[in-house]
Amino acid sequence: MATKTNRGPSAAAENRAALVAAARDVFAANGVEGPVSAVARRAGVGQASLYRHFPTRESLVYAVFDENLTAIETLAADPGTTLRDVTDLVTHQIEGTAAIITYAATDDGPEMRALERRMARAIAGKVDLARTDGTLAPGTTAEDMLLAIGMLAALVARVPADQRHARVEEAWGLLMRGLGPA
Repeated sequence: MATKTNRGPSAAAENRAALVAAARDVFAANGVEGPVSAVARRAGVGQASLYRHFPTRESLVYAVFDENLTAIETLAADPGTTLRDVTDLVTHQIEGTAAIITYAATDDGPEMRALERRMARAIAGKVDLARTDGTLAPGTTAEDMLLAIGMLAALVARVPADQRHARVEEAWGLLMRGLGPA
């Protein structure tokens, strides 16, 4: 029987990335209460490695959320993208990580507030452009868009995975008619 070679600290970043990717998959399949042992197994690391990187389930959930938010920030910073491009990415993330978003939405702590502020900053410029080009009503704010995203996450959490995309697209259509110009 072959044994794995312990690469020590040099594998830390790779192990962390594997754990976050595995958590995304396990939580998507089993909800946020999915077994963390399955996360470690799927990532190909031991439980000790998992707990070194993420001492609590909450820290693992926030790592997935943080990675999603980093992707949103990167896309939103691209001057060639629109609010629709950003909401398409958010939609994709919501469909895959509804349990994580719902879990995070019930948290009123400082970590969640910091993530919300990051998200608002990330999309603010795209919201401004969408108001300027007439896609959104003049008074629509980034906070309004965050509320819409939260509403979608709550909806998706209750919809079977095979129906999520269609329901999210329907909901975005409805929300955008409400947020659009009168």
